[in-house]
Amino acid sequence: MKTMKSKLPQDRDFFDAAEGIRKVQATYKISSTDMANGLLDGVQYNSTLASLDCLAMCEHLVKEWRLQVAEEWILSGIETTNRVVSQTELQLLRGSIEPELHRCLGKARMKQKKYEGALEAYKIVLKHSPHDSNIFTEYLNLESRVLSGLEPIEYKEEEDVESDYLPTCCSGRCEVPQKLRNLYCVYNHVTAPFLRLSPIKMEILSIDPFVVILHDMISPKDSALIRSSSKKHLLPSATVDVGAPKGQKKVAEFRTSKSVWYDYDHNEATRNMNKRLGDATGLDIRFAEFFQVINYGLGGFFNTHMDTLLSDKARFNGGYDRIATAVFYLSDVPQGGGTYFPKLNITVFPKAGSTLFWYNLDTKGNDHLSTRHTGCPVLVGSKWVVSKWILDIGQEFTRPCIDSISKAKYLASAEKLII
Repeated sequence: MKTMKSKLPQDRDFFDAAEGIRKVQATYKISSTDMANGLLDGVQYNSTLASLDCLAMCEHLVKEWRLQVAEEWILSGIETTNRVVSQTELQLLRGSIEPELHRCLGKARMKQKKYEGALEAYKIVLKHSPHDSNIFTEYLNLESRVLSGLEPIEYKEEEDVESDYLPTCCSGRCEVPQKLRNLYCVYNHVTAPFLRLSPIKMEILSIDPFVVILHDMISPKDSALIRSSSKKHLLPSATVDVGAPKGQKKVAEFRTSKSVWYDYDHNEATRNMNKRLGDATGLDIRFAEFFQVINYGLGGFFNTHMDTLLSDKARFNGGYDRIATAVFYLSDVPQGGGTYFPKLNITVFPKAGSTLFWYNLDTKGNDHLSTRHTGCPVLVGSKWVVSKWILDIGQEFTRPCIDSISKAKYLASAEKLII
């Protein structure tokens, strides 16, 4: 057991799983009962959560002070115990967890100042476990507080601090603005000589900011090579801690994914992707960051953010910034996992072989705030992408600053295709 312990799921793995479920639920507005019954954003699956799973969610949410959702989960767990379901050997060995369900319900209600409901829950617990001294002590403390009118020792209001980071349109069912409804698809044959023989299919989603889908950008063979060669190298996605010693990184809290970085010359697939991206965009890909291979599993997400590194004031002092972003999709995702632009109300769902491309900076080199985007949680499947950030320094002749997007026809980059 000691030799196996390090290979088994750890506390961090459970935390990621529970937070993934919570973020999926909050983003797609799924009730705890629907999620426990396998009804995910309108699609019914032949899979359910047991009452033990609901108990684990409740205990996690109580610790995180998400008390209302915790209560909903425990009520779903109690409902689950009342229906006939097949139990695993572990569940049968563990025995009835109904007392623990009501105990967690009591704790969640107590912290919400729902004293009467909390007492009712604890009375049920005592019926199942009349000789448990800890439970009896908790009940007496609660009863004395109710009778004396005292506040709970710990109490704080729940704050919805994530409303800006968990958008409501990840399902893709939100109405697209009128100005984005009459856009079009074109064959790009002008940004590289080779494209005269084999043009690239480009689907224009927005003109300002310039957001497009490039189709057939990576072959199934190259996609498979990237996925297979990177699996053993993937590590939890990290960020640089500004306050820490130079180069020290920490696991990112605002995203749930694993990733690895590769040079453009890492293998045949990365070389093909690099050449293809340069042809499709007309930009000089020599001035770009490494490829980042990213895998988002179930519940994998990336909070709403911008890809730029500098403020507008600091950008023109000689430092480099990310002028554009390209996201290669290596796999289809059965449900969820879209890239959502809140300011544009556009949701792009992964399609194997295609690439989502947009400019982070406007025509004058400033932040384009409309490019704020969210990596929506994955509901079903696994999302494999490769991100590539192209730098502004080095693009002076391919994408120089212009007064407005109406002068894009004079550029050497892909915007010249705007009609």
